[in-house]
Amino acid sequence: MGRRPEIRLHELGLSDDIVTIARTHRDLPQQAREQVEAACLSYEEEVVALETQIDNLELPKEWFTRIALRGELAAAKERLNACRGLLSVKRRIPFETMAEIFECYLLPDSQDAISEERRPRLQSELVRPPSRKAGTLCLVCRYWKTIAMATPSLWSNMFIKAREHRGGDPPLVRASKVRGFLSWMDRVASHPWSLSVQAKTTGLGRTGSTAVPLSQLLHRPAALHLRRLTVDCDQFGVGMGELTFPRLTSIVVWTWPRTGGHNHPHPKFPDLPSMPALTQAVLDSVIPRNTLPMDVIPWGQLTHLYLGVIDNRQWKALMKLCRALQRGAFKVELCHDIDEPPGYPESKGPAVLEHLKELTFSGMVPFGRDGVPMDGLSFPALKKIRLFSSYHELRWEFANAHNIFGALTHLTILVEAWVEGDVVVKVLDTVPQLRELYIKICEKYEDLFEYLTYGRDIDGARGGRFRMRHLKALGIAFKTPWYRPLAPGETEYVDNTRPFPYAHVQDLVASRTLAVRRGDFASVTSTHLQELESLVLAVDGEAWGPAIKERLKEIVRPYTRQSGDLRLLAVVTGPEERVFRMISVDPMELCRWNHWDDGFMDAADNLDDFSLYPKCYSFL
Repeated sequence: MGRRPEIRLHELGLSDDIVTIARTHRDLPQQAREQVEAACLSYEEEVVALETQIDNLELPKEWFTRIALRGELAAAKERLNACRGLLSVKRRIPFETMAEIFECYLLPDSQDAISEERRPRLQSELVRPPSRKAGTLCLVCRYWKTIAMATPSLWSNMFIKAREHRGGDPPLVRASKVRGFLSWMDRVASHPWSLSVQAKTTGLGRTGSTAVPLSQLLHRPAALHLRRLTVDCDQFGVGMGELTFPRLTSIVVWTWPRTGGHNHPHPKFPDLPSMPALTQAVLDSVIPRNTLPMDVIPWGQLTHLYLGVIDNRQWKALMKLCRALQRGAFKVELCHDIDEPPGYPESKGPAVLEHLKELTFSGMVPFGRDGVPMDGLSFPALKKIRLFSSYHELRWEFANAHNIFGALTHLTILVEAWVEGDVVVKVLDTVPQLRELYIKICEKYEDLFEYLTYGRDIDGARGGRFRMRHLKALGIAFKTPWYRPLAPGETEYVDNTRPFPYAHVQDLVASRTLAVRRGDFASVTSTHLQELESLVLAVDGEAWGPAIKERLKEIVRPYTRQSGDLRLLAVVTGPEERVFRMISVDPMELCRWNHWDDGFMDAADNLDDFSLYPKCYSFL
């Protein structure tokens, strides 16, 4: 059975005096309170009388009389509840408190927040309006509407769908939506606010001749207080080049490149607004190749920047401009012409990015062999580098390693290309101060295991070498096409297959846990050795993967916390435990519509698939 329609106050049959009091006063004066209390007493007596009359009916003879009396009883109770509501303390809640309650109501539902934390938004999902709208509050009563209309913060997140006749045309707003859009901005007034624009190409003439350019509507006083802007549109159809947002600090622009758009013979930078206060930017397919726009984006004051797609030459030139950068994420493609083209005058000369602490790459790494030489760049505060790419070989900067990686403490290399252990060893030689390492490896596991095992030389002899002395968290994702077990009836390994080196794994873990705790190396080194505290082993989806996973669990378990006073927390996973079966997925595509301070890098930062300290997996 559905709910009965809501009955308005004047429809309850209350006396005119009571209705007038309800509409005139929030906190009732003494005389009005006495009138309402008297009405409550009267309705209470009426309710008791009706209940007594119903109880004394002779059934089933007076069945229809009972139905009529029950209707009267329900109406009397509604009148009683309405009068009691006029005496409720809720009517005396201060205006400001009600506004705060409304703000809490508009926050995302807690259960939704939990699910979103576990499952970041996929790239196919578009910008979405909030699930709860301030306009709903205006429908409850006049008082609530008054509060909502006078509370600018309730209207500080604006979402609008725009249309384009053809790709590249400026976004247009339907005439039927214009009045509401302008009213919304008037309610915001001078309060900081956010705007999300989703523009779609509709085809010539389908938008209608009465549609209004979005940029025209943004010539309002409220635009001076816009702080955050999200735009989803055609690559050349932003349509805001004539606007200035003096207080805008964060922007997200995801554009749809036309066919061949990134290699357009006459590159064109999207007509973004002027943003003199910008500090955080997420920009995808915005910068055409062979260009570096200097006058629209204030590169020198950006603290957080994502760019995709750019080539390796543009990346190096931008690094020389972004002197205030703290966190950078880039989707890079290879350009074989390593000479900087004309038009990069301000990128010449050395650059020290003294605030840069974190770099994340997808696509490819912009330096190393076939990349752009990193001479002239120095990152003295860089602590973390993460590489997520598909089928691009692992590149590294060896020539200028000290200036680039001198302070590096965290390294993630989860690339889909074929990565061998001896290549990883060469990389690790440039970062001896590393504390956290997550690597995907395909072959020559033994080379990496020998390198990471305390007290062992690369050739297998025990000469007392101690590398990665500060390493406290280690993650290894195994690709195992060459490490399958013998099939029934097989007596030897063929076709380049080999047994999984379980003994090497055991030696590595034992040397960094039990051996350190017992002091086995005290006589051969006076340097403090960090005990391993977190270990993540991820096995791929080959048919023999489950068997490898279970064997690794058996090997690692004796060296974990449950086996004594050791510190190690370890987890061994297969593809069935992970959110994404391919651990090389680009995490920056998963939260693409988020601003930096709304969790743009949440997938890379918090998703267990990429974490050395997983929260949802079960530790051994």
